Amino acid sequence: MNNNENYDKKGFYMVLYTLAAVFLLIAFGISILNSGGGSDNNNVNIEEEIAPVDKSNVEKLTTETTVESTTAEADTEPITRRALENAPLYSTDKSAELTLFDDTQEMIWPVSGQIVMDYSVETGIFDRTLEQYRTNDSICISAPLGADVVAAADGTVTAVTKDKVDGVTVELDHGNGWKTTYSQLQDNLTVSEGQAVYKGDVIGKVAKPTGYSSALDCHLDFAVFKDDAPTDPKLILAQLDE
Repeated sequence: MNNNENYDKKGFYMVLYTLAAVFLLIAFGISILNSGGGSDNNNVNIEEEIAPVDKSNVEKLTTETTVESTTAEADTEPITRRALENAPLYSTDKSAELTLFDDTQEMIWPVSGQIVMDYSVETGIFDRTLEQYRTNDSICISAPLGADVVAAADGTVTAVTKDKVDGVTVELDHGNGWKTTYSQLQDNLTVSEGQAVYKGDVIGKVAKPTGYSSALDCHLDFAVFKDDAPTDPKLILAQLDE
């Protein structure tokens, strides 16, 4: 019994060694095939497959620019060329240049109506809405709801604002330090910031007054400034025939 068991063990190990040797030979043969004659088919030559980029037609990036393209032409007048290019469509004379306002000229009335609260910056004037005396740097001109408001002189829209006191306000720069503001306007303005307007062009319509001037009924709050200092509009506006 013992002899048979020894014999069986020896036979088992011999078969195992033989199989291991066969596997080693097969693995060795496969490695030879991969590194030998089959190398031309299996290895990819990356450098040969990627075509070189043709840069002969590529323009060189240059930082050189002409003086004309980078230097903005200086504007000698407050009314800019940009404003002229954005002239409103409703202007009758598209070729006309804006006229700078000066002390020899008069402004036209932005609306037609009676002054219901006058200009007074040195002494207090009675405010019917607030029921108290206060100074006032503008004139309030009575006008029907929806009445057209026109530019008092040629100019450029420099600001469009809205607040609970003055409602919608449009500011125009007329050059030479002259500015005008038009308050208590409706939201649907016909002008926008940066736009050029000519004397008599419609810039907006009269709105319902805000709560801070409701006692005056519908009106336009119109102010004139010279070098940012308030000026009595009646001294600048054309005299109306009585």
